[in-house]
Amino acid sequence: MNLRHLEAFRAVMLSGSVTQAAQSLNLSQPAVSKMLAELEHQLGFQLFLRSRGSALTVTPEADAFFYEVERSFSGIAALKRVAEDIRNMATGTLRIAALPALAVSFLPRVIAAFRETHPGVTVQLQTRSSSTVRQWMANQQFDIGLATPARELPGIRMERFLRCPGACVLPAGHRLAVKDVIRPADLEGEPFISLALEDGVRHRIDRIFEDAGVHREMVIETQYAMTICAFVMQGVGCSILNPVTAADYAERGLTVRDFAPEVHFEYMLFTPKLRPMSQVAAAFIAVLESHRDAMFGSDAS
Repeated sequence: MNLRHLEAFRAVMLSGSVTQAAQSLNLSQPAVSKMLAELEHQLGFQLFLRSRGSALTVTPEADAFFYEVERSFSGIAALKRVAEDIRNMATGTLRIAALPALAVSFLPRVIAAFRETHPGVTVQLQTRSSSTVRQWMANQQFDIGLATPARELPGIRMERFLRCPGACVLPAGHRLAVKDVIRPADLEGEPFISLALEDGVRHRIDRIFEDAGVHREMVIETQYAMTICAFVMQGVGCSILNPVTAADYAERGLTVRDFAPEVHFEYMLFTPKLRPMSQVAAAFIAVLESHRDAMFGSDAS
């Protein structure tokens, strides 16, 4: 028994005629008759009673069998629809893990743009520290991860996603707001809100001020850039942080200026190495990179 046998049987049941069934299947009448005979032989019971000069008579056994065949064909039709949705990326789930610097201000815009062309895809976004994101990716738990660089980990593909110079953020109305570029000497004695010690960029920023012989008044240390921005907007102090978060808070009134010498913030794109990338994930990465290039230029990667 194969699908063609069942298609022939179903066509005859729906049309009531071997001739019409053959036309609907683009087959000859003898070919359909032969498939029906083969199907009856395989089933071990008669599907139709045949008499010269009269239409086929459907047996009770054929009626019972047809009910199950219809159920099967409904399932096949559903499978075809699912396959079409997968092929057209009209369905599916995309799981993303990202550090807050990109998850809070950058990714929502990217996800919104992605869903304009893929409204049937469900996006799951989890925000954690870079170390947690990398561990999740190593465990193959997510499709895409965005985090700070680290040593090569088994089971993960890693490539640079974004490298951009940090920005100096100041409270509204700060005396340094008149400057286009802030330098270490400008921040002598200023209350400073610093990234936490476990952040790799923190050490590079500290080295810049040490080399310049500049003393800052370290008033707060905190892990996340968005927390720093909130403190700066409250007038607690100034800071140097990634331009992604800084740009988002600039729209809310934060003063953002270039800082020299440049201190770079770097973020990596992680994907699982132990399983193939889905079409949906590949499409999302294309949108992700397009937004990055629009915001920072193609050299930012």
